[in-house]
Amino acid sequence: MREQKKRANAGTASGPRAAAVAPSPSTKPKGRTRSRLDPEVRRRMILDAAVEFFAEHGFGAQIKDLADRLGISQGLIFRYFTTKQNLVEQVYEKVFLQRWSPGWEAGLRDRAKPLQQRLEEFYLSYFQAVDESYWIRVSLYASLAGHDIIGRYIQTHVNKLLMIILRELRVHRGFSEEGDIDPIEFELAWHLHSTFIYFLVRKYVHHQTVAEDKTAMVSRIVSNFLGDRR
Repeated sequence: MREQKKRANAGTASGPRAAAVAPSPSTKPKGRTRSRLDPEVRRRMILDAAVEFFAEHGFGAQIKDLADRLGISQGLIFRYFTTKQNLVEQVYEKVFLQRWSPGWEAGLRDRAKPLQQRLEEFYLSYFQAVDESYWIRVSLYASLAGHDIIGRYIQTHVNKLLMIILRELRVHRGFSEEGDIDPIEFELAWHLHSTFIYFLVRKYVHHQTVAEDKTAMVSRIVSNFLGDRR
C-alpha cells in the first residue's frame, strides 16, 4: 500500500518529472519574432521587385511567382495593389511617368538657342532618363501583352514632344509653324526618335555592342535630321 502511494506521489503535478514535461509559460523557449516593415517601405519593395520581375518575364508572368521571389504571400501583394492590373499601372508610373521631365517641352521651345542645340540637349537628357534595361524591356513586354500603357505614354507624352519638334523644325527652315502636321512630317519626327529607341533595343534586348560616346552619337543623328551633312 505504501509503495502504491509513493508511485502516486511521483506522478503528481508537484513532482520533478511533471515539471519537466509541462514547464510554465515563463520558462518556454521564445521563438523568433518577425519584424514588421513600414507599409510604405513594404509597398516600395514589392513595386521595385515587380519592375524587375516584369522586365525579365513579361506581363504574362504570374503574381504567385513574384510572391515566391519575394518570399511573401500572394495575398500580401494584393493587399497593397488590389489587382494585377493595378500593379501594372504602378509599374507604368514608376518606370515611365516618374522619369518624364516637364522641362523638356520648354527646352525644345526655347528659341534663344539654335534648334540643333535644343535637340541635342533634349536627347542627351532623355537618354540619361531612359537608358536602362527595365525601361525598354517593360515597354516591349507591355505592348506584346496587350496592355495599353505604352500606347497611352506615346499619345500623352511622346507625340506631344514630337509635334513640338516638328513645329520648331518648320521655323528653323523659315516656314510658319502654323497648320496641320501631315502624316509624312510626323513619320520624319518618329524616324529621329525611333533611332534612339532602337539603340536601347539593340543594347538591352539583342545585347549588341553600341556606341559609347552618346554625345557624339546624338550630335551626328540630330545633324542628319536637320540636313546638316558636316
